[in-house]
Amino acid sequence: MKIIIGTFIFCLVLFIYLHIQFHLKTSNDLEMYEIDQPSKDKLEEICDLRQPVLFDFESEKIIETTNKTFISNNYPAFEVKIRNTKDDDPNNELYVPLPLHSAVKLFAEDKTSTYFSEHNSDFLEETGIIKNFKYNDEFLRPYMVSNCNYDILMSSNKVETPFKYELNYRNYLLLTQGSAQIKMAPPQSTKYLYPIYDYENFEFKSHVNPWSPQSKYAADFDKIKCLEFTLIPGKTLFIPAYWWYSIKLNNNTSISCFNYRTYMNNIAIIPYISLHALQIQNVKRNLAKKVSINELNNEIIYPNDNIEETVDTNTMIINENIISEILPGSLQTELDSDIN
Repeated sequence: MKIIIGTFIFCLVLFIYLHIQFHLKTSNDLEMYEIDQPSKDKLEEICDLRQPVLFDFESEKIIETTNKTFISNNYPAFEVKIRNTKDDDPNNELYVPLPLHSAVKLFAEDKTSTYFSEHNSDFLEETGIIKNFKYNDEFLRPYMVSNCNYDILMSSNKVETPFKYELNYRNYLLLTQGSAQIKMAPPQSTKYLYPIYDYENFEFKSHVNPWSPQSKYAADFDKIKCLEFTLIPGKTLFIPAYWWYSIKLNNNTSISCFNYRTYMNNIAIIPYISLHALQIQNVKRNLAKKVSINELNNEIIYPNDNIEETVDTNTMIINENIISEILPGSLQTELDSDIN
């Protein structure tokens, strides 16, 4: 009996070990595969080579209902998340919610290529667009899938997204409108990119700009070889896990994103998931200004009603200052009028 139990445990451990190694495997060949109309099995086989793949995925329903023009015409009041590419302060909020009609105006008025929108899963849920993803992505879903995450990416003209990599087993980008340039680097480039592990937002990125490397990173970036190509409507790109990528979106462009994990993929990245959970529990944000005891002792004590009024006024000033730092003046005025 002990032999049977021991054999079973050995086989179980070996099974888990082999699958974890399979999901942690990477490829550093600087080449991309292109397939016209692959079958489901052929696509899975090629994606398991851990190389970028460009292929045709004709889903008119997804393209028609997730492009920028369609959602801005049909869901202008729903909020999307806006990100400032030039704000590297870790103490600031990474995303700011903004009504879609205001976001579209922000993108149109942004002349410095600063703002883009991502992580819009809440927007997809509230509008019901997520159903169009779930009902039409069977071809992309890997076998034994456990997590399906969808997103819509939009931006101002010529915005360059941060250089980052994903941990998901499958990552697909489907261009639904406009055009975009994509620059990719293999996993072995990590040692030259000064990676930043943001476990709070579960994002693994680099401050290095692959489109125009900063002078302090130029010497190391010269050691990196990148793939660069243009993504056109109707084409879908597969990005393997641990491959670095950055997207430069042109004017009036939108991309639908598909991210999938399997059960064994989740087991393989348990260390990352655990650190993400711990980081969320440890994050503490200060929404009010800190004042020392000495400053409080030097202040005049007001009646209770005046104290409440002062606190409310200060809170409004703080909130207005936060918004004014993130949004341009014209859009801030429009947002204030919407709130009033």
